[in-house]
Amino acid sequence: MSMQTLERFSLESIAKDMSLWCNASIADLNRFKYVLGPFDGLNSGLIQELLNILSQKKQIKVCHLHILLHSNVKHVDLSVCSSLINDQIISAVGFRCKKITQLCLKNCSRLSAKALKEIPSDLTRLQSIDLSGCLACTDEVLNLLGTSCPELTVLRVESCTLLTDAGIDGLCGDDKNPKCQRLKEVNLSSTGVTSYGIQKLLNSQQEIQKVSFAMTNSVDEFDISAPSLKLISLDLSYTFIIDTCVKVLCKRCPLLCELSLNCCTSLTAMSLEFIASLTHLKVLHIGDNKAMKFHPHIAQFLVKAGNSLIVLDISGMDRVDTEIIGVCCRSLQTLNMADCTEVTGSYIRVSTSEESKWITLTQACPKLSILNLHGCNFTHHKSLAEHLLAIFSKSTELQELDLSGIEKLSDGIILQFIQSSGLSLLRSVNLSMCSKISVESAELLVKTCKGLSQLNLSHCKNISLRDAENLKKVVRDAKSTAKIAWI
Repeated sequence: MSMQTLERFSLESIAKDMSLWCNASIADLNRFKYVLGPFDGLNSGLIQELLNILSQKKQIKVCHLHILLHSNVKHVDLSVCSSLINDQIISAVGFRCKKITQLCLKNCSRLSAKALKEIPSDLTRLQSIDLSGCLACTDEVLNLLGTSCPELTVLRVESCTLLTDAGIDGLCGDDKNPKCQRLKEVNLSSTGVTSYGIQKLLNSQQEIQKVSFAMTNSVDEFDISAPSLKLISLDLSYTFIIDTCVKVLCKRCPLLCELSLNCCTSLTAMSLEFIASLTHLKVLHIGDNKAMKFHPHIAQFLVKAGNSLIVLDISGMDRVDTEIIGVCCRSLQTLNMADCTEVTGSYIRVSTSEESKWITLTQACPKLSILNLHGCNFTHHKSLAEHLLAIFSKSTELQELDLSGIEKLSDGIILQFIQSSGLSLLRSVNLSMCSKISVESAELLVKTCKGLSQLNLSHCKNISLRDAENLKKVVRDAKSTAKIAWI
């Protein structure tokens, strides 16, 4: 059982009796612009922790915000209570919290365009703002941010579908009147931005390091005029980007460490040749690209560049052989093979001057802590147990394991996995949609994996509601904190 700090205990005590501290109503937000209250001495971190506790306990009220959001708050995440955030509250924040540098309004969908437009002029010290999911966010909001918030370094507007290239123009300015020259991170996923907007952003922001344009469907071809960018992370998943753009990006962005190109249907295997030139690449998401085959395309790429990868996503690939991954990707920490077909789980041969032996994938990649095999389909030349045990038996570092949707997964395989592995670090296991799994193997996992915090047994046909309730009792009796999911 984890020990509570005095600070945490005090905050939970305050949260428990929050009604004693404030009796205000929503009407007070209009009546009083400024409030002197008992929490004015608490710093931003403690205010946020108190908001988090109230939210987790589902006790947070508008009147709590009224008294907690004082004039010395410098950063606040209101996404924890997004359903309560409306125009009146944001107006009060604008009046009172002039020192705010970081503001998160993610999924505060009740906010109007008018309220969002007032934020830049009210909070001119903003360095980071998250408006993701604020559906009323328009190009004019970005224009005002560019004009009023010169210190802005982080902008997240994911799923703000009204945003277009005009907003990027307003945010960045032009050669005569450049704006927001300190931007380092921008998320424009699921917006209406096109190739022009991407080109504008990358060519005008020389300090930018992290950008996401995922699911911007009009993105296909663009050019970068700057000789070199400082970009280290780029997400273009679910776009129509083409090989020539990947070539330009790899040439102009030599420092790229993270690259996401999942489900880019216009890409071919040629892009892998350009990606292999990125000497700093650590994270690659390249799944669901039907023009790229594991054999020979991904296999050849891994031979060239796999050794430096710590995260690899090849979800949806066909004819994957784990031996190649084990040989070429010894530094892997996360591997996503979800929905791969015709998978072969192979042992890897390791030879030294003294001996030659066969090891599993998790032994070949000793730092592998997250493994996703959701929905994988395996070849029929050997049993499912042989495939899976060649992948993850004798594991000592696994923290998250997803075996959901593997229909023939049985109690016997789980038993062999438990017996062959050191599972002290295992925190999360997903066995949902595994129709042959019974409550006995689930109970064994709970009793064996002392650090288990999440076990998903949803849609397991052999596990009844009574089984799930009994398993939860086993968890309580073992004084475990594991959460059992069952539907």
